[in-house]
Amino acid sequence: MHQLLLELNQEVGVQGSMVVSPDGIIIDAALDVFLSQDLMAAMASTAITNLKNSLAKADIKEFSRFIIESSFGKMVLLDAGIAYLVVLLEKGINLDVTLMTLEGKVRRIQSAAQIKL
Repeated sequence: MHQLLLELNQEVGVQGSMVVSPDGIIIDAALDVFLSQDLMAAMASTAITNLKNSLAKADIKEFSRFIIESSFGKMVLLDAGIAYLVVLLEKGINLDVTLMTLEGKVRRIQSAAQIKL
């Protein structure tokens, strides 16, 4: 799985990536040293929990992708089945092509997770 994250980090505009469980446990990470893995996992977990709770109130059971934009950049959360792919992007990145690449990586992570089970 780590190799998949390293490949993803080579894409234009990607600053780092990780796979986290819904409760914020880091399964694997490939982040630059200036980014705290624990902080990014905690932020992702909080966003996932809050989003799922809000969606449940609207009787929506799941989401496939959630994008958070800030003044520093973007965080994309993608449902990978038993975990979530978290990708940190540069602020000005065009998401059209990047999201297609991310969806492909999610499918590869899902396949890798099934092999390990």
